[in-house]
Amino acid sequence: MALVIDANVVFSCIISRGKALDIVFELYDRGILLVSPKYISGEIKENLSKISKYSGLSEEEVLAFISNLFSEFIRVTPESEYRRFLPEAMKISPHSKDSPYFALSLAFNKAPIWSREPRLKRQKVIRVLSDSEVKEYFGLTDA
Repeated sequence: MALVIDANVVFSCIISRGKALDIVFELYDRGILLVSPKYISGEIKENLSKISKYSGLSEEEVLAFISNLFSEFIRVTPESEYRRFLPEAMKISPHSKDSPYFALSLAFNKAPIWSREPRLKRQKVIRVLSDSEVKEYFGLTDA
């Protein structure tokens, strides 16, 4: 089973290093495939200074944290694996910048998307889960 991870969840893992990161660890331990589209790399670069500021980490430390997160827990998926789903995703996604997440979900048989962005729930094709909904959906316990 797969779960698509939105950028705002990754940012939260870095900034707070708490609840979201604990959920990532527990999902990984349960064998859930955690995936993000290659598009996330651009979002990280675009927001690097903000992430650094709010996390209290230097930009180099943020990049090292992200590198570890992606090499160990979250698979960054090349666009070639979801490109063919982008036209359909553009029709589904409430905003075009979110279409790579929807395309990746479609590539993984409509895997749910974990996001803290309420607008993603405006569509009815792909299940979008908040932190608490992820925990409920996968039967996670409170740590």
